[in-house]
Amino acid sequence: MNLPAYIDLTVEDAVLHLDDDMQAHLELAITEADNTTAAGSADLWSAAYREAVNSFEEEVRSVILKGESIERLFTSLEETHAKNARDSLFVRGVQRLQAPLRNLKLALDMAGPLTSIEPIAATAVGVVSVVTAALVLVYKDLLNFYIAAQKIMTSKVFVLALVCDQLRQHLPTIISGFLKHAALLKTRIGNAMLELVADIKNLLQENKIQKLLGVNKDEQRSQYHCELRGLKASDACKWIVADSRFRGWYNAPTSERLVIFGNMGCGKTIITAHVIEELIHLSKYRLPRPLICYHYCVDNETGKVLYIYSSLVLQLLNQLEGLKVGFDKWYENTRKSELFSAAQSSVDLGNYFSTCVETLNRELFIVIDGLDECDSESQKELVNMLDSLSKKTPRLKVFFSSRPQERIESLLQGSTEIRWVPTRERDAIIVGHTVKRFLSEFPAAIRLLVTERLSGLAQGSAIWVKLTVELIQKRKIQAMGPMKKFLADMPSPAALSQLYAKLFAHQVRDDADNEQLASNALEILAVARRPLSILELGWAVSLNDPYAEVRTVEALKDYVDEKRALSLLQPFLSQVDFQDVKKNQVKLVHHSLKELILRGVPSNWTQSQTTADERRVQKRQPELEAAMLRVCVKYLLLDDFNQSGLFSEEAETVQELHELPGFGIFDDVGHDDQQLDSRRDLEKKQDAKHLYYDPSERGFGEFFVYASCFWVDHFKVSALEFLPDTSSIVKLCRAKSKRLQNWTAQNCRPDCTILPKFDLDSDYLDPLVVVSLFGSEIALKKFLQDYNVDCKESLTNSVEEIVRQIIRSHNISQLRILYRDTQIGPRIRTLAFFCRIMGAWARPDRYGDSKEWADLFDLVVDIFDISIREEWGNELLCQAVEYGCLPIVERLFEEAAHNTAMRDELLRDPQRDSGFRLYKHQSVGEAVWNNRVEVLRYLLQQDGIEVHLRHRNSAGYNVFHTAARYCNPRVMSLLISYFREGVEQTSNAGETPLSLVAFTSSSTVESRESAKMLILAGADVRAGYTDEPSNWSEPLRMAARHGDVAMCRVLVEVGGANPRSVLRIGDDGRPSLMDPGVSEELTSEVLNTLCSLAGMHVPA
Repeated sequence: MNLPAYIDLTVEDAVLHLDDDMQAHLELAITEADNTTAAGSADLWSAAYREAVNSFEEEVRSVILKGESIERLFTSLEETHAKNARDSLFVRGVQRLQAPLRNLKLALDMAGPLTSIEPIAATAVGVVSVVTAALVLVYKDLLNFYIAAQKIMTSKVFVLALVCDQLRQHLPTIISGFLKHAALLKTRIGNAMLELVADIKNLLQENKIQKLLGVNKDEQRSQYHCELRGLKASDACKWIVADSRFRGWYNAPTSERLVIFGNMGCGKTIITAHVIEELIHLSKYRLPRPLICYHYCVDNETGKVLYIYSSLVLQLLNQLEGLKVGFDKWYENTRKSELFSAAQSSVDLGNYFSTCVETLNRELFIVIDGLDECDSESQKELVNMLDSLSKKTPRLKVFFSSRPQERIESLLQGSTEIRWVPTRERDAIIVGHTVKRFLSEFPAAIRLLVTERLSGLAQGSAIWVKLTVELIQKRKIQAMGPMKKFLADMPSPAALSQLYAKLFAHQVRDDADNEQLASNALEILAVARRPLSILELGWAVSLNDPYAEVRTVEALKDYVDEKRALSLLQPFLSQVDFQDVKKNQVKLVHHSLKELILRGVPSNWTQSQTTADERRVQKRQPELEAAMLRVCVKYLLLDDFNQSGLFSEEAETVQELHELPGFGIFDDVGHDDQQLDSRRDLEKKQDAKHLYYDPSERGFGEFFVYASCFWVDHFKVSALEFLPDTSSIVKLCRAKSKRLQNWTAQNCRPDCTILPKFDLDSDYLDPLVVVSLFGSEIALKKFLQDYNVDCKESLTNSVEEIVRQIIRSHNISQLRILYRDTQIGPRIRTLAFFCRIMGAWARPDRYGDSKEWADLFDLVVDIFDISIREEWGNELLCQAVEYGCLPIVERLFEEAAHNTAMRDELLRDPQRDSGFRLYKHQSVGEAVWNNRVEVLRYLLQQDGIEVHLRHRNSAGYNVFHTAARYCNPRVMSLLISYFREGVEQTSNAGETPLSLVAFTSSSTVESRESAKMLILAGADVRAGYTDEPSNWSEPLRMAARHGDVAMCRVLVEVGGANPRSVLRIGDDGRPSLMDPGVSEELTSEVLNTLCSLAGMHVPA
């Protein structure tokens, strides 16, 4: 059967050219019993096909769903004329779809798992709907083709002529529509692919940022803020925003700082939460809308400046999405150049935050609650950073809350201050709110009595009110008489410690075991670096059990009783979710309780406070830190941690794959909408299988995470006399041990993320390295007394490694201790040691203050004798000059002034060609080569330096030759004033300094000025050449070749060079340059200039 040319294909060809999924649905989906069965699938192709089928009338759908008809249709059409089938319009349309459809399906499959873990799911669903709409049109075209052909093939008037007429009538329109819709689908797929790729990239970037800055920081901050909102009595807080000082700060056109001072327990944090709420509310009515970042310092961890910066940066990135790309680039660039994680450096992260804020075009409010909760170094760094930032940006408003302390008031000098003063009216509002919240089931008369009595006694102490009302709730006193007696016996707010003591006595009920357990638990919480989980608290307390002499995690489990510990501590804890035993949430109810614990054991709480309390805290806190350190070390020394790894082989493989860019997008997740919704509801639990791990599942127990991450923090601040013995530390940190690998792997994953938050490679650690990096100065000194650096637990290159690590970690004080140590010191008093030191000093982002570096440089005194004996004093001088380290140079020459042997060693004149750089120079030449002007000035003033000034390296270069590198006029001037005759000396290759200046010239002012100075000092403008008319290597000829017009002028006008010597006259009388130039344009300019200087006619 001969069909018209415009439908020259077989249906089999058309089907074969479809994507496998499209082909399957065209052939098989039609034979399904009904549409409802297919509706259960979320497959893109089935959904589009069903929609296309349902778009037809019932009569037509019945034809489509008649399975045997399509088979007969294909068989009949297969017998048609097919000689041009491969080149038909229809086939070409299908071919156009094949690749993009396959790519789209891959992208959607890849995006599948992402939809379950991020808000990007909505975008993926939107992409599917857009593409599905276009795909429906294509399916409809295919079905129209099928219907038209089926009607023709089954018609009772089926004759060839009629077939041709009907085909001419129906199919051109169908095929045209198919091609049009295929093109539309391809376009939409392309757009969808771009959107998906961008969204996937954004998601991966978001995950990376969260891991670097802290997975849970935003959630914890928001959750704490929401808790405060629930506690807040708004009417008691309104005064702050009505205060004229607050309004002046808020409305100021320039950067301002406001601080509210209030005594402990007065409710500063609640007031701060109200300020935040008010700022959020007011921001809705300002254009452009201000940015708001806030942070609560509530414990040791959140009070660290690094944690604060991480929180602020996270909030800034979340409010300004465009900054995330910049953060990613900044982190990667810094990591590559500095070889450490910038997100773990408070200085680097603070600088990044400052840079971002400086570029903002809108107002930024920063609210910091509890500045007094921060350690002194964090307070200083944070305030100084914000001070500096306020001077650089005109629209920064900073709000602090703090207890009035002399140090903090000094730091915040110049701020607008609000001193919190209690009022009876405000106390009544707070008491009424608290009574309503905790005593709602008590009789109204009792509530009224409590409200009236406490309102008169509160004296502004919100924490006293809360504790008292909670105690009433626990006592369940509902009779008027007993309540009046209870209220009469209650300690006043001034005696808050007595209230805590009363609560403690009520909890332990004169039981010695309960008292010991509760005391231990409170002490653990007082020094814990972050909130503990319920399980962590139970495990930590069990380790203090004197009977718990165990060797394995399994054996320790028998002593863990977290429910008992929690029941005893309940009045002393912030709100706890008892159902989530793994959540880091257990913390003390208030800072006043922490200070009370640090003052003494609960049995002493009833004693009146004295001026000796502060001294008692200073002594007791290091003791409690050491007690917590011993708990952590005892746990980590359990046998389990030296026998099995933290990660299984499978988990290690997953970890390696996760480090590959974009690996997470290949996770296998279904596409069912209901399933996706369910997965979003269980996001954390599902993510844990892919992004997180649980050490307890490896048999590591519930305290492994805390012990691994924070034992080093407790180690740094522990009292010396209570430290674990040296053998325990050595066992914990034994080089290459499984135990060391395990706790270091966990230490750099504090949030239990598959990818580490920072680098801590156990391959480069051993006991000495760990103690030096993480211990205090006194701990290191004690450790060195008992430690043998050559023991089997050490690295073979332990000493070299510790120097490298300490310099990298910027711990200058520890370096001095090692240097003075009788065992370690002799091994590091070397040239290489001081080169490392000077290299660190020469960095642009040099750490440490000038006094620290001065103390470190003073150590050079100890190596004078050995540097003379081993003849590396001269090399030390040259290296110091190369780094520009004038402090070392000065110390060396100060010693040489009265030590002849040192003077002779420094001023030796050997060739220094070893190393990666050939033709090195002596000290003066190194200063010139590296453009160290001040060092050069100092050297030239030293007696006997002439030997280095006149030194010529193995290439014959003198100091003037090396000066051609930078052509610094100040350097040239100094050299000429001390060594004028050197301007005409030639190298081994016959080069003069002027030749090199002309050769290296880049048409700069400096090079022209340097050439002029050399010429005026007596340099031969022809560099000693006598060839006529000129030599290839003459300065003028080189300058002409290079197109350096300005240099040509200097050589001719100042040096008297003959411009005609670099010109040649052609047969036509026209001048031209002797040598071809670097470009036609420059050649023309040079030629014109030289002709003009020679008084010749300038060629047109």
